[in-house]
Amino acid sequence: MIIDAHVHIGSSQYVQMEADAEMLIGWADRLGFDRLWVTHLTALFYEMREGNDLLGADLARYGDRMIGYVTIPTHRLGCDASDEIRRCVEQYGMRGVKIYSHPDSSVAEASSTVIFETVADLDLVVLGHFNQGECDQLMQRVPEAKVIMAHMGGTPYSDGNWHLAVEVAARHPNLYVDTASSMIDNGMIEYAVDHLGPEKILFGTDMPALDPWVQRAKVEGAEITEEAKRLIMGGNVERLLGL
Repeated sequence: MIIDAHVHIGSSQYVQMEADAEMLIGWADRLGFDRLWVTHLTALFYEMREGNDLLGADLARYGDRMIGYVTIPTHRLGCDASDEIRRCVEQYGMRGVKIYSHPDSSVAEASSTVIFETVADLDLVVLGHFNQGECDQLMQRVPEAKVIMAHMGGTPYSDGNWHLAVEVAARHPNLYVDTASSMIDNGMIEYAVDHLGPEKILFGTDMPALDPWVQRAKVEGAEITEEAKRLIMGGNVERLLGL
């Protein structure tokens, strides 16, 4: 099974992305992806509850192909964000939480603790644009939370330092990385597998922002074992979510 763990739906002028469910499922069919783990751009950049409700409606139609992230625009919403997470889990069966981090609003702040405690209590998985230092502090504070460092640190916010991202992830049992990144440095996937093990790496494309064919080739063309590829491309999400 191939599961793309980093997908966006909706539209946003801020990041110049637009995709609806039919478009994403069409891409998945052509790519051979079985499931898409999706976050809604409306909730991320405009209105949290409206965006999560829009995603909930898509999950009702495509529940066999799509998995939902409860999308939280900022951790500073604190208890309100926790309430929204519980609502979306109960109402829509969402299985993860997406948080967008900013240099002036770090999830290392204590105000984020209640959100990650809620995530741990509900056995969800958090995906976020977190940098390495944030993740290190966060995992020390709430070590039972399952966290994915998006893009393996390959973002401007994380200084593009995927070596450091791997180093930090190796310190914490519940800290994972995903492969969705415009960086395609030689040996990137091989290095992560050698230092983390394939069990802590999740396949993602960042579709529709990035070309999913390139993201797939980056993993499938890596010099790693077929079992490692199977785990990265979907087996790890199956295990984390009990699919």
